[in-house]
Amino acid sequence: MDADEPVTPNTALVVDWEGRLTYTGADGRRRVIVGNPELLRRLTELRSADAEQFESGDGFEGGCGI
Repeated sequence: MDADEPVTPNTALVVDWEGRLTYTGADGRRRVIVGNPELLRRLTELRSADAEQFESGDGFEGGCGI
């Protein structure tokens, strides 16, 4: 499979023991989406803050607030 070709996920997103956001593709290989635990922590933080703002009417709809 070419690295530039899209891969259909077969599993939900999983945070592994190293803090990487991963999924398993249709070809059976595990792929890393976010390999930086600090970046993943920050994205999660921003998403949580965005959800709170959205509930109050001040957030972005459908975005992660970046």
